[in-house]
Amino acid sequence: MPISLDKINNALDRLDNKGGSSNQNQDALVKLDEGEHQIRIAPYKEDLEMPFRELWFHFRIGGRTFLCPNKMKGEPDPICDFATTCWNEYTKTNDESFKEMFKTMAPTLRVYVPIVVRGQEDKGIRWWSISPRTTYKEVLNHVRSGLRQNVDITDPSEGLDLMVTVEPGFNGWLMPTTITTALKPTPLAGSKGDIDTIIDSVTPVDTLFDYSPVEEMKIALDKHINPNADDSDSSAGSARDFGNGSTTTVAAEEDKTSKKIDAAFDGLLGGKDKDIDFK
Repeated sequence: MPISLDKINNALDRLDNKGGSSNQNQDALVKLDEGEHQIRIAPYKEDLEMPFRELWFHFRIGGRTFLCPNKMKGEPDPICDFATTCWNEYTKTNDESFKEMFKTMAPTLRVYVPIVVRGQEDKGIRWWSISPRTTYKEVLNHVRSGLRQNVDITDPSEGLDLMVTVEPGFNGWLMPTTITTALKPTPLAGSKGDIDTIIDSVTPVDTLFDYSPVEEMKIALDKHINPNADDSDSSAGSARDFGNGSTTTVAAEEDKTSKKIDAAFDGLLGGKDKDIDFK
């Protein structure tokens, strides 16, 4: 069977994009610039009871980003495996270097919210990536507060917009500093037909990001562990020999995922203050 040009192109695209979403899906994502924004959380047609999507990533592994197949699908993940090994070594030796290595590799949660930016309704629903520890909590709080008053702020006919102020935060990164709900209900769009068109415009979030082959993850892991290794002859593995005593299952921050608003909110509020939760 001849080599597949399509597969070669896909591999190059993943390397060029350093993991994460493919170029053709960038239009389905939105970043809020510095300033004030009026947005509307839209219903997600794939799950009308829970619009928020929780995705787990490995960031900056050999200069790349990977979806975590372990957390997302329960499938083999060499990065999680090695992170687990590092944690086990830390618990045995109290060597902080193992703990720091674990932190760089443990999967990290990002939350994606389907929104319409007011004034840009023609672009349809786009996914807004937010922090689980700060912005996600605040948004969930607004949603739950509304539900307790029999108001669904995501309702396409009688919901409430959110007013979001974005300012530079830690290390100059732009982040929402205040989020408030509008006082007056408004429809998502001017007519029912327009509302249906907008709701149908969403790109399913599970199509935005590609899973990388395990072999590519191993190569990136090797670069992460051995940054000074000869890239032309790199093989997956570790510069340290940890033995075969790994028994603990890897976990990470915000390890409690959810399917419903209350469960998500309570899970986040109920999390311990420790950086790492191995329950």
